[in-house]
Amino acid sequence: MSAPVEDPKPEVQAEQRRCPRCGAALTNEQELCLECGAGVGATIARPPSWRGPVALVAVLLAIAAAALVLALVELAGDAEQVEPQPVATQQPPPATTAPTPAPGSTTVPPATETPGAAATPGASTGQIATWPEGATAWTVVLESSATESAAEERAQELSEQGVAVGILDSDDYGALEPDRHVVFSGQYDSQRAADQALAALENQIEGIYVVRVAPE
Repeated sequence: MSAPVEDPKPEVQAEQRRCPRCGAALTNEQELCLECGAGVGATIARPPSWRGPVALVAVLLAIAAAALVLALVELAGDAEQVEPQPVATQQPPPATTAPTPAPGSTTVPPATETPGAAATPGASTGQIATWPEGATAWTVVLESSATESAAEERAQELSEQGVAVGILDSDDYGALEPDRHVVFSGQYDSQRAADQALAALENQIEGIYVVRVAPE
């Protein structure tokens, strides 16, 4: 007696592809649904996630802000440590000494003086001096007049301009032209001193000159 023959197992059929939109049957190679035209072969990729890059940018910004704060704190600390420089005191200017007068530049004071007369430069305005009796000195001749009144008028005019003046009679002094009334300024013990006085007056008065006056 023969053994019974077992029936072969039915083959498992592959699951039929269908359109996700309309449910129509699809082949394995089919990319489009022939019923509704939907694409069934393409896979829609998921959108990328932005959480990672955003978190990274936030961390970098936080680090940059912290570095900026530390730099500002460091600069503020350096500014506070700067010590003020001492202010230099101004030294007083050196004292100046009065110049020593040159030899022979002093004026010879008058031996006699009439009331209200002045015999040296710098005398008060309006005063007219006379020549000291017996004195020998150098002087600056400002005017030589033929009459005493003319000499007095010129002397008064110059005196009001601030020039120290005096009047002498040339007949009493041999070095002068006779019969003249001379308007002079100052008595000096050297010609050099008289020349210095002339230089100070020649821009103000014309025709002046230096002469040595000595009694006869």
